[in-house]
Amino acid sequence: MPTENRTKLRLPVLTSLLLAGAATLMATAAQAQTVVPAPATPGSPSNPAAATDNFGDTSSNFALRTGDATATADDSASAAAPTSVTAATRPATATRTAEAATPDPDTFGRMNFREPADNTRTGSIDNLRPRREDIDAPGIRVGTFIIRPSVAQGIGVESTTYGSATTTRSFLQTTGKADIISDWSLHQLSISAAGVWQTNIGGSGATKPTANVDAKLRLDVDRLTTANLTAGYSFARESTTDPNSIVGASTQSGIHTLKGGADITREFGDFRGTVGGTVTRTVYTAATLSDGTLFSMSDRNQTTAEGRVRLGYQISPALIPFVEASLGRSISDQTLDRNGYNRNANIYAAKAGVQLDFTEKLRGEVAAGYKQVRYFDSRLSKIDAFTVDGKVDWSPIRGTDVSFTLATGVEPSTTAGVSGSTYYTVGAAVSQQMIDNLVATAGGATTFRHFSPTGVASDQTEWAANAGLTWSLSRYLELAGTVAWNYTDVKTGTDTRSWSAIAELRVKR
Repeated sequence: MPTENRTKLRLPVLTSLLLAGAATLMATAAQAQTVVPAPATPGSPSNPAAATDNFGDTSSNFALRTGDATATADDSASAAAPTSVTAATRPATATRTAEAATPDPDTFGRMNFREPADNTRTGSIDNLRPRREDIDAPGIRVGTFIIRPSVAQGIGVESTTYGSATTTRSFLQTTGKADIISDWSLHQLSISAAGVWQTNIGGSGATKPTANVDAKLRLDVDRLTTANLTAGYSFARESTTDPNSIVGASTQSGIHTLKGGADITREFGDFRGTVGGTVTRTVYTAATLSDGTLFSMSDRNQTTAEGRVRLGYQISPALIPFVEASLGRSISDQTLDRNGYNRNANIYAAKAGVQLDFTEKLRGEVAAGYKQVRYFDSRLSKIDAFTVDGKVDWSPIRGTDVSFTLATGVEPSTTAGVSGSTYYTVGAAVSQQMIDNLVATAGGATTFRHFSPTGVASDQTEWAANAGLTWSLSRYLELAGTVAWNYTDVKTGTDTRSWSAIAELRVKR
């Protein structure tokens, strides 16, 4: 046979042999893992995705995962449809491998287990009430700021008993509030303002107007450095139970307080350092005596500057112990007060505590320390005080908010020979969302005031309690009612009792 004919014959034969071998190998592999259609259940429709080769249609699997009412209650059903593997034709090794690769849902702590087929719940995934902010007014957007204003008009009654004398008054109260917050990608500015104005419509007694404005600018300098600038103003009428108030005055002094501060915080690995300072200016208006004359309180006007340094160590993002030291000076506008005493003073303080930040469940700060006030006048003894300060916000469950407060402060005195007083306050407040549009609040506080030196002025203890209800008629309108009770127990003096009740209609946006 000619050579060219032999070549032509070998090529088809060789090609045929190779194709036959490949077909044999493929048949062997197919026999090891044969896939056959699942036996159709009588009366059940076939899988439309399989019938049309639409493998992107996963509606049946999605129904099983989300607990749709039409889904099969057994996980094995989802494994069998639309296809199943014939165990008889599968090698034992492959069977064991497939079973080992199928995870037990409990192994990974899966939380989204399917609901029963008759479950028609449409509420929140944790079956709890919505948060208060979900039904509050959305606010007004102005440029890159969101403003949430509110105005309230109320009517109230108050009764005060001083010794054996009781005065009662009824009054109208107007309250205005506004919260402004920036909507920036970097830095943040927040401003909060509130004011209360009262007008007596019956009885007798002093009104209690208040005003408060606080502003804070956070500057994100870099990833590890944050700076804060703060400013504030407040006004309040001095209470008749205050030891520095004028006995028998028809209108007590008004107190204007202006504050400004700055601090910068820097992270150094697990350490966090803060350096800051504040300046506080306090101005007292004249008190009105019972005969209508004015009694000047300008000798109490003063300015206090304070600097502080804090060092904290981050055990975890939720737990940061710290130590802090501060140094300040208080300077009065008048070198000598009405009794001829120089009440300028140096202030020293140190404390140690811990910052808590367990997200919205628990956050705040608690610290204990020591504070000393040394007056320039040698006739006034220094004030030494053990301090406990802090505020902790706790939310055990959604809809319940609890706040604990500890505060220690030192106040100068206006009495001759008395340096001042140290007060300790312990308070708690609870807010409970009863239903979606009804919130109940309750709170109480105790303040103990001790004078230095001991025995010159009388110590006193003040008790306070309040309770209220707020009913949201809509996102923009609500009714509120509050009752309050106060009792001041003076160790060697006249006690004071008072109670009040007020109902308000609030409009908010």
